[in-house]
Amino acid sequence: MTEDVLGAIEPLAAAAPFASSRRHQIADWLREQIVKGVLAPGAQLKQDVLAAHLSTSPGPVREALRQMESEGLVHHIPNRGAFVAAVSADELLGVLLPVRLAIEQFAVEKASAAPAVLAELGRLVELMDKAALVDDLEQLNELDVQFHETIVKSAHSEHAMQLWTSVQPRIRMQIHRLAKRHDSPFAIPEEHRALLEAITTGGPDTRRAALDDHIVASARQLLAAAQPD
Repeated sequence: MTEDVLGAIEPLAAAAPFASSRRHQIADWLREQIVKGVLAPGAQLKQDVLAAHLSTSPGPVREALRQMESEGLVHHIPNRGAFVAAVSADELLGVLLPVRLAIEQFAVEKASAAPAVLAELGRLVELMDKAALVDDLEQLNELDVQFHETIVKSAHSEHAMQLWTSVQPRIRMQIHRLAKRHDSPFAIPEEHRALLEAITTGGPDTRRAALDDHIVASARQLLAAAQPD
């Protein structure tokens, strides 16, 4: 971890009120830096450097790094230390997205039958429109996550939420990284509007196919797209 990287994240660190629950606060802070790409895949996370930067002791940092490892955002290499984890295209398409798709296809039937859920999904799409107008990609990404988490929550299934929680940090990370490859920020609300239309008016097969196209086929296209400068 270089001084340049620390300089980039210093305002967030200074604003974090690390008090009694330092491990959780440091974990929340680290998660945001990793998910949003401030700490890039492969970056080494040195306990002593982070502790000094955050004006805390190494203990809470060590515990927070262990939590990040359990979420799949950090991996530990023996005798070398902790590093920001990378998710390969094969892992994304072969593991994470199929798990995500199965969870959402299970939950979407409940969502389609709940007017309050459909109204909330519509509200989130409208907020995406507003974020696209001001080119706020970070807000678009977070609204994207909220849209899909709303679908999962509509199932009222403890097991579905446990599975979602286990992959959500890595899903958020990939949403943030792939969003830059869209031709336009307006593509994000348009894709979600089309998905909402399928959820609202389609039958079970239509809803499942729409989710497959939205989650898996779209990711394949974005992975194949040239990265922006």
